[in-house]
Amino acid sequence: MAAASTVELNQSLRFDQLSSEERGSFTVRPTPIHIRLEKGTQLYKWTQYGLFNPHTGIASSFWSPWAAMTIGGMNVPGFSDLRKRYRNINGGVGRPQEFMRVRSAVTDYWNTMSSITKAELVTPVWGFLGVCGPKPPTKHDEQLHNMSAQDRAKIPPTADVLFIGGAYQLVLPNMDAQHIFKL
Repeated sequence: MAAASTVELNQSLRFDQLSSEERGSFTVRPTPIHIRLEKGTQLYKWTQYGLFNPHTGIASSFWSPWAAMTIGGMNVPGFSDLRKRYRNINGGVGRPQEFMRVRSAVTDYWNTMSSITKAELVTPVWGFLGVCGPKPPTKHDEQLHNMSAQDRAKIPPTADVLFIGGAYQLVLPNMDAQHIFKL
């Protein structure tokens, strides 16, 4: 009798099946690659939210690897690499957090990134590895049409500057408590 094959989360997921937000978070080059992360892989993110959305029970798709990895010619730094390169000043958490905001292109509007969440995969999970694309640091463009001229004048001159992006990211959609837990 042949053993039944187990389909792992996102194993057959194609890039075009990601949400527009997930696809749009990547740069075009290098092309994001579909990868398998082993059970026990540790991940992290700076976030203001809990591990799971209380309405859906699904974890956010956007993660960084805790340990450095090399996949498909991409040398992806882990958290300790980030800490060494962008050391804290006087015991504060500012520099690595600020680095990740700019390089992951996460606006204050989306997420204050007030704390770090570390998690571990319970099962192997597939997802996409690639580089974060640039994003504007504010949501003002979407709100301009509803603003008075006086309110528009209050928008800081740096509002049109882009967060550079450029950090590696993992997009791992569809995870719930059977796939990941908070450390």
